[in-house]
Amino acid sequence: MSDPVRTARRAARAELRRAELVSAAYLLVMTRGFRTIGVDDIAAAAGVSHGTFYNYFDNKRDILDAVIDHCFDHIRERLLGPEADADPVSMEAFCARYARVIDRGYDLVASEPGLVNFLLLEASSIDDGVIERCLHNARLYGVQAVQQVSRGIKQGFLDPHLDVDIAGEVLLSVLVSALFSALRAGEDGLTQERVRLQLITFLSSALSAEP
Repeated sequence: MSDPVRTARRAARAELRRAELVSAAYLLVMTRGFRTIGVDDIAAAAGVSHGTFYNYFDNKRDILDAVIDHCFDHIRERLLGPEADADPVSMEAFCARYARVIDRGYDLVASEPGLVNFLLLEASSIDDGVIERCLHNARLYGVQAVQQVSRGIKQGFLDPHLDVDIAGEVLLSVLVSALFSALRAGEDGLTQERVRLQLITFLSSALSAEP
């Protein structure tokens, strides 16, 4: 009969080792690109043997799915910050929250340009599975956005006639637009202040319960 404590510790160690491999792969993909690295690079960066890698993943492409999931978790944490689960109670608070999200998007691109560049530009050229993985993660954010819109309608500051699914897509589009603008770094005349002002003005006019 197996010892449950020992089994739990073994599982925890395995999960930690897997997370270390994903973290190592993430850093390599963000700094060097997916196509330029191999399993040996990932194993070396994680401080494990080549064989240990194959205890957790079938090949380089297999770990990429976990890396993409990690990317989206990281983006959500960076963009939404400590207020991820807090609901605004007014249109002013709603817009202020998304203004902060847009600013955090610019901070993210400035501090980790490889992350946004990979997801918005490189990932789609790898294969259809990567595109679907990215869309799956985007849909998870979309579900949260729809829930936020629904709660805003109940609070009375969002238009009760909104199609909540479309409004959720609008919120997602605002984030993507801000990230693209941040990548261009104002080369097209769209400064961070201008992007923030125009996107928030759009949200207010499109979603507000007030005419």
